[in-house]
Amino acid sequence: MVLHWFAIIAAWASVVIFFAAAVYRVVKISSMPLGLRWEVYPIPHEAQDRREYGGSYMEDVDWPKKQERRSFWAEVVEFLAPEAIEIGTEILTMKKVRAHNRYGIWAFSTLLHWGIYLFVLWTLLLIVQSLTRSAVLAAVAGPWLVVACALGLVGAAGLIVRRATTPDLARYTAPIDYFNLAFLATIFVVGLISWAGDPALAGHRAYMAGALTFQPAAVPGAVLMTFLLFWAFVVYMPFSKLLHYVIKYFLYHQGLWDDAFKTKGSAVDQQVIRQLGYRVKWQAPHIAAGKTWLEEAQMTGPEGGKK
Repeated sequence: MVLHWFAIIAAWASVVIFFAAAVYRVVKISSMPLGLRWEVYPIPHEAQDRREYGGSYMEDVDWPKKQERRSFWAEVVEFLAPEAIEIGTEILTMKKVRAHNRYGIWAFSTLLHWGIYLFVLWTLLLIVQSLTRSAVLAAVAGPWLVVACALGLVGAAGLIVRRATTPDLARYTAPIDYFNLAFLATIFVVGLISWAGDPALAGHRAYMAGALTFQPAAVPGAVLMTFLLFWAFVVYMPFSKLLHYVIKYFLYHQGLWDDAFKTKGSAVDQQVIRQLGYRVKWQAPHIAAGKTWLEEAQMTGPEGGKK
């Protein structure tokens, strides 16, 4: 019974730790120095006719004079919504991985991600079912778990094999990458084992109901292990590179698609000025340690001209 109590406490603690750590990382990342703008076209928030060929509002004559302050609603509709759709499409279909599928990892990567998505949704489904006592959700939960674990397991195993057997990928695959994939594969394997011993998911539903009401129920060991592994994953995620789906906002919105016109005296302009005052703490043939970035940019190059 001690282990059952631990599993309940782990459920609540993991959720609290996840959100606290995720918020901390997002705040930390958002407060970091400005990154280099890429302005990779086409940009989703451009007009449709310009998106088709990768155009920009900067093509207009006197475009700096036409910059108007948009309303909040216009900002949402014209900027954030198109970007959210683009990011969502990438998360759901891994289309950039497919477009650059040189090593044949797109299918496995997509299966792994969908396995994770479905497993998380399955957990939420069990929560709703425990609260509503829905017979429909109870009937759906079993097949849902099987599909989630099957997709995720094939994806994780495929990526492990592909990375280990493809020389170019093996070079850039760190031990932590294999650990992450093996960790996920273990969750999916144990999930399938728990379903095989309890196809109706009576034990899974009993555990979730007990976790919500703080009334531990006696459930099969495989069921308990499935949830303990999942809660461990929830805790681990915000401290690892697996949180990259949240970081996509900063990469896309503030990096790839940031084509905003920088005006003198604006918050961005002031931040750039501050960052130009940072001192360089390393050196190279083209960099002198101890100088500010502004001084570095103004230094004379090897041929006598400016850098």
